[in-house]
Amino acid sequence: MVDLWLAAWHSMLTEMHGGMLTLATICLLATVIDRIHLRMRRTNDKRGSFWSTDSVMGKLSRYTEPVAYIAGIGGIIGLVTSAIVGIYVWPSELITTSALGLNKVMFFILATELWIIFVCLRSKYGENLWKNSAMATVYTCLGILGFLFMVIAGSLGAHMSGKLSVIDPIFALFGIDPMTFGVTGVDFVIILIGVSLVLLVVPMTAVLYFQRRKRLKGNAKT
Repeated sequence: MVDLWLAAWHSMLTEMHGGMLTLATICLLATVIDRIHLRMRRTNDKRGSFWSTDSVMGKLSRYTEPVAYIAGIGGIIGLVTSAIVGIYVWPSELITTSALGLNKVMFFILATELWIIFVCLRSKYGENLWKNSAMATVYTCLGILGFLFMVIAGSLGAHMSGKLSVIDPIFALFGIDPMTFGVTGVDFVIILIGVSLVLLVVPMTAVLYFQRRKRLKGNAKT
């Protein structure tokens, strides 16, 4: 009875973070499109006249940016809580010894890491990060890559449950068997730590570099 209750909670939390992060990604892409449109309007009215700021689309675009941020926070909460519940739902042998289970854990951790960086950047710089095109690009890439990793983790979770996944055709296209593809043991630990460090260091270094370049430009003008 307890196992069924936990499994139900795990399924609900999985749907929660999946829905939240999908919403965050859609709103993020909509914000990117809107920012590009606004830039086109400033440089050439004819090229940027798909919708006005007073139209329905123009008004909706004002909310996509904060919604992406809030949905990202909700998605992180769902990711962490579903992971905690999942520890008690899935057999430890499946999670820690099989390539399928370890791959799910790895992509899950990487997705969570990227979304945490995504939210931290937005929390620190606010909407001002969109004023710097380079930082906005880093921010957008974090959200998109985090979403893709979440989708892969969810697909592997579906196979762990004995179900099919919507991205199975992509696996088949590249000749990947989700049940056996991946590494285990020490190799898994090395890859996980290495990729995690890269995903942490690269965006942080890029943000610091772009901030420093912006300050230098500001000092040069004065």
